[in-house]
Amino acid sequence: MSTVVLVNPPLTLEERYGNLARAGTSLPPLGLTILAAVLMEKGYDVRILDAAVLGLSYGAAVDWILRERPKYVGTTAVTISIFNAAKLNMMLKERDSNIQTIVGGPHVTAMPVDTLERFPQFDFCVVGEGEISLINMLNHLEGKGDLNDVGGIVFRNNGKVKFTGRIDFIKDLDTLPMDAWNLLPNFPHGYKSSVHKLGRFPTTSLITSRGCPGQCTFCDNLVFGRKVRGYSAKRVVDTIKYLVNKYGVKDVFINDDNFVALRKRCREICEMLLGEKLNLTWGCYSRVDIVTKDLLKLMEAAGCWRISYGLESGSQEVLDEIRKRETLEQIEQAVRWTKEAGIRTKGFFMFGNPLETEQTLKKTLEFAKKLDLDDFHVSHLSPMPGCELYGNAEKYGTFDRDWKRLTGWHPVFVPYGVTKDMMEKYRKRAYLEFYLRPRIIWSYLKNIKTYADIRKLALGGYTLLKSSFTRNK
Repeated sequence: MSTVVLVNPPLTLEERYGNLARAGTSLPPLGLTILAAVLMEKGYDVRILDAAVLGLSYGAAVDWILRERPKYVGTTAVTISIFNAAKLNMMLKERDSNIQTIVGGPHVTAMPVDTLERFPQFDFCVVGEGEISLINMLNHLEGKGDLNDVGGIVFRNNGKVKFTGRIDFIKDLDTLPMDAWNLLPNFPHGYKSSVHKLGRFPTTSLITSRGCPGQCTFCDNLVFGRKVRGYSAKRVVDTIKYLVNKYGVKDVFINDDNFVALRKRCREICEMLLGEKLNLTWGCYSRVDIVTKDLLKLMEAAGCWRISYGLESGSQEVLDEIRKRETLEQIEQAVRWTKEAGIRTKGFFMFGNPLETEQTLKKTLEFAKKLDLDDFHVSHLSPMPGCELYGNAEKYGTFDRDWKRLTGWHPVFVPYGVTKDMMEKYRKRAYLEFYLRPRIIWSYLKNIKTYADIRKLALGGYTLLKSSFTRNK
């Protein structure tokens, strides 16, 4: 059958992280690895080009793709990389106009018609979960069928852009094949983990569920929806065993929106991991209103070393306005329980929330230092296409909708109660005040196990100090 090249377009760490680029992470493009597996299962000849992690220029990426002689090229894109994807596909079309170009990902799902109208170099868009729509579309193209019969795609029909509508979410994720990690470049060693991560390498990320029940106004969940659907506990553990045995993986970060949301499944996974004795460590994301004392103790026994919580703000008024549906008391309790269980904690915060003032910025900074957190992350709120706040941002402040700047490192959304300069000042101040404390410094020093850890911490410290005294472009 035809050859398909799936592409993660060129995107530098500087474009993603600004002044914190040297401390940035590069994770495997798991959306592409699962699509590749589905395509191969149906008989297509598939390649994956992760141009971002390889550091390829646009010209080099185009040369790589053309050497594979594909009939179809599918590119994934988030909002900040949609122009990168467009540039790559434009150059590709200039070299070979017969290649059919497809784009998918969160940005396209939020703005499907707009994307195809704005970028003529894309022939098709795949909206939402692509495993079913992409296969159906390619099968119709191969058999010259009517694309109007394929749900979840956008295409041009007689010069007009046509969206065929969304399709239902995949109910049973266990029906999907295992990701095609073998198609990634130098997996897992070719990917870079966070500077907060010491020891236990190689490490990789893993998706074990889709969807998030949260109602947060700043979050876009159009791709996977609000209902949480998970792979079975057995499938998750079998996948982890495969990564351990095939690739020597020693640590996994479970990159689900909310791994603990399916508590019964979480417990089953932990119990199975204990039984397997894999000598594996892992981390995950969770909401604070879902964890329990006993579950946290079980997670730690099963190898969990860190949980990252989206905490957002130290102001209850702000949390209520963004519909976080959590209280400051719940946050304090969850962090305390997690530390008592022996698990490290990381708190994610945002500056520039609706109703933000200098007083709420101060509250958030003091709250973050008050909590017994081990790691800390703060960015500027960037309303993404598809979220509620993207549509009504001007109710709360001014909003620069330049897609290239929606990284979280630029104050593109500025609530009426603050200024850009104030937000930047507090973001830089927050990093310095959190990390330059004896408790935090000692917590890192005592976890050093290798020379690589020393180098990593030195890089992280240098990047922190440099970013605190320079302005993002």
